[in-house]
Amino acid sequence: MWKQLKNPKNVFNLPNLLTLSRIFLIPIMALMLEFDNEVIALEKDWTFRYSPGRVAAFIIIIAGITDILDGWLARKWNIVSLFGKFLDPVADKLILMVGLVMLMKLGRVEAWLVMLLLSREFLITALRGVAAGEGLIISASGAGKWKLTFQMTGLGFLMWHGSAFGMSAASIGIWILYSALFISLLSGYHYLRDFYAARSAKMHE
Repeated sequence: MWKQLKNPKNVFNLPNLLTLSRIFLIPIMALMLEFDNEVIALEKDWTFRYSPGRVAAFIIIIAGITDILDGWLARKWNIVSLFGKFLDPVADKLILMVGLVMLMKLGRVEAWLVMLLLSREFLITALRGVAAGEGLIISASGAGKWKLTFQMTGLGFLMWHGSAFGMSAASIGIWILYSALFISLLSGYHYLRDFYAARSAKMHE
């Protein structure tokens, strides 16, 4: 059993199972946010009050831990598979998309911010597909991981809502998402630049 979990030829190896677990957590996160409509004045709120949204925030934390863990295990055990390469970014984008849409429904994030964040993700994903089809190798930038970290942290604070140790979790979350947007657009520009540079170099070979 343990050998199968470490076997790179096994589709259901442990890193891939951890990635799949993130996808399975998404409907639970969405369900929690669907019932999170209670609004309490900040001065009357307390940090560890139960709410469905705060359960969703813990799901974001678990998803972040599994994301780090599956990448670490894949590198440690040298497990690199096409399925894993496909599944990992899909899980991240699904969490972002569902989280943003549900938070927009709750009125905690504005539509323009959701559209910009998601549009960037779809554009770069499509561009990666084109690059792969043309055999172009474009190295991933470190900004991508920072982007994901800021996105997930911002979502977590917005889901937590109310008081976070005397501060407004919603305000913290929205400013973190603004930072995530800046990093997203910057990393997207770098990817576009590298794509056209690689394509131009290949055409002149």
